Amino acid sequence: KVISISDGDTFTGLNDENLQLKFRLYGIDAPEKKQAFGTKSKEFLSSLIFGKWVSVDVQSQDRYGRFLVYVYTPEGKDVSLLMLHEGMAWHFVKYDQNEVYAASEQNARKAKRGLWADQSPIAPWEFREQKKSK
Repeated sequence: KVISISDGDTFTGLNDENLQLKFRLYGIDAPEKKQAFGTKSKEFLSSLIFGKWVSVDVQSQDRYGRFLVYVYTPEGKDVSLLMLHEGMAWHFVKYDQNEVYAASEQNARKAKRGLWADQSPIAPWEFREQKKSK
């Protein structure tokens, strides 16, 4: 069960044993909180999964101990794909080669949905890099 949303690609949930775990959506990178669309991305993820029992398919763990997962809504919809479709995240091609995800991002870009309505959206990995160099 999803108990909190950190941002557009990270959340905390309880498993069947009531153990609290931190998860990151696999295949996407959402805008940072202080970035354009950061809040909207987080709100959209909340609307999809907050307070719900979701299915997770664990791919690996990252250096922060978060489980990198594909997440599915109670109705079986792929959350990463929905985030990409609505223009609430970038496809994280550095770590994922999923062609369906790539096509979904391209469609959102063409339709100028979500963050793609911005004049010049900055990828979250570039935003993080800029913050480091300051």
